[in-house]
Amino acid sequence: MELSNELLVVGLGDSVTAGDGLRGPEETVTARLAARLGATWVVRARSGLTSRGIARLLDRAVAADDVAAADVVVVSVGVNDLTRLTPLPLWRRDLGALLARVTALSSGRVVLLGMPPVRAFPRLPRPVAAVLGARAVRMDRVGRDVARRYGVLHLPLPARLLEPEGAFAADGFHPSARSHDVLAQLVADLLADPADRRTRGDADAVR
Repeated sequence: MELSNELLVVGLGDSVTAGDGLRGPEETVTARLAARLGATWVVRARSGLTSRGIARLLDRAVAADDVAAADVVVVSVGVNDLTRLTPLPLWRRDLGALLARVTALSSGRVVLLGMPPVRAFPRLPRPVAAVLGARAVRMDRVGRDVARRYGVLHLPLPARLLEPEGAFAADGFHPSARSHDVLAQLVADLLADPADRRTRGDADAVR
């Protein structure tokens, strides 16, 4: 059997990775990133998963094998922990357990997507959006710290990501195909120059 040298990008996570609100997985950040890198891709995700649930996905051999073979793993996690009001110490513990498992399996680059600018979600009523948005900021700071501990690249998501018209899917909660494409470019930029992105990220992130 001839071995392939093609890169593999694996998307691991929740409804963003699964492509909720899109026409299909080919519009997801995972697929768009793979296209930029000239790579193949696979998604291992399910809507509604918290950090603990995503870690359980890796108990399945097919998901663990994909992560182990990946050159790049993009992890989307946190919004379901946010909406379920997971206490910050528990979020830190569960996210740490997830990233520990991913980095133990994979020798590739691992990217943790930061928390989105929740205040901008059209589906959320304004008082709720403000409260959850403030909590998302705190969760993102924890995510950045945990990512650093495990040698994972943390991608702060800029507030402008979901501001333009057409940035959301029809459900008013998930990013549109256009936003997935922007995300893919941000990840590609981070992989190309992680030191520069980490230096500038805090000023550009949702705060």
